Amino acid sequence: MKTYQLEPQAPLVFRSGKPFGEGSRDGANFPWPSSLAGLMRTVHWDALNTSAPPGKEAAKDLLALASAGPLLAKREQGRLTPMFSKPADALYLLKDEKKDQEKAVYRLLPGSHEADCDSDLPQGLQPVVAEVNAPKAKPQDGPEYWTLEQLLTWRMGEKVEFAALEQCSYSRETRTHVAINRSTLAADSGRLFQTEGLDFAPCRKPDGMGYEKFDWVFLARSTVDVAPQMVAFGGERRLSWLQRTSAQDPLALPEAHRKALQTSRKVSLTLATPALFNAGWQPSWAGNEVPGVPGLNLKLVAAAVERWQGISGWDLLNQQAKAARKAVAAGATYWFEIIGEPPADWVERLWLAPISDEAQDRHDGFGLVIPGIWK
Repeated sequence: MKTYQLEPQAPLVFRSGKPFGEGSRDGANFPWPSSLAGLMRTVHWDALNTSAPPGKEAAKDLLALASAGPLLAKREQGRLTPMFSKPADALYLLKDEKKDQEKAVYRLLPGSHEADCDSDLPQGLQPVVAEVNAPKAKPQDGPEYWTLEQLLTWRMGEKVEFAALEQCSYSRETRTHVAINRSTLAADSGRLFQTEGLDFAPCRKPDGMGYEKFDWVFLARSTVDVAPQMVAFGGERRLSWLQRTSAQDPLALPEAHRKALQTSRKVSLTLATPALFNAGWQPSWAGNEVPGVPGLNLKLVAAAVERWQGISGWDLLNQQAKAARKAVAAGATYWFEIIGEPPADWVERLWLAPISDEAQDRHDGFGLVIPGIWK
């Protein structure tokens, strides 16, 4: 796959699919993987056929083109730093709610039930518990995204300091839309609403000696080979600049991380993009071979999953609405044990690979994972 960067030139609009109503407000959503996959397939087709839309057979070939992303990245002085959703096994807690307002990051991990305690967990699945030194306190708000380096540090079982996390994120822009009824000269019923856009404009933060300036872009991978160009990404045909990244791939697997994983028998997988499983939150392949990684069999031990996300859309091929489905949010973490002897290249194959159940969802980039180890 080739790695691309996508630079928004205006606030991007990605709707949730909720119906409009009078006074309704539709919050902005981070782009779905299928939005990026559709963009890359459209650009590919337009480069080959400038006049006619694809027929059904050509559309099926386009659906087989795989993409992975989009992933958020911070661009600072020409350097791209990939950013990932906070892992679900990380908690922001106050060290002492009564005396101290300082926040810290505490870990969730597979544990066991206390004496005389039972649950409705599936057979063989361990409960997820907080680490021993975690205070008994309510979870606090904190940064939504971690850098790749911080996520890999966490996935290796090491501590991440709350103060080191990126405190600045992209903003949201709200626009109000209204239509005036000519007879009443008032707002036309059902045509007054608001939409939100994700604003990736350059921002500044203090660096001790003034301000440092940076902006946000998307990173993506695709089997499609396209030339640099301006593209319409998201609703209202807002423009973005699409181009290949530099020779150094910011999403490449770090060698030190590969070596650490190679000898481990216990693997954790953290979702970098939302995943789609036929059984809801649980991969249907658990206990068997991981899709796309022949010879790697994983047994599910525990899972930390946030609230599900609803996804729908419009099927251009069949000209009908897609069925609504429940997606597992990015950041969800699954703990596995390796069954048998894995192939020699399993780490490389698993790095940022899609693990959704269905092949088409994997082609669309749903369920990219960051592997780690656990004890």
